[in-house]
Amino acid sequence: MFITPQTIKAETAYRQERTKREFRKLSLRHRPEQAAKPAPRHARRSFTKAA
Repeated sequence: MFITPQTIKAETAYRQERTKREFRKLSLRHRPEQAAKPAPRHARRSFTKAA
């Protein structure tokens, strides 16, 4: 493999992208869930059939 300034830049960019991707994957796994389920709300009216 030839070592030129272009290949060094390409390799550095590839490594940075890979590191960012790995960091995002790890931070998503360890972060508490941001969008938790909404709190249950009371129904505004009853849906029982009036007979």
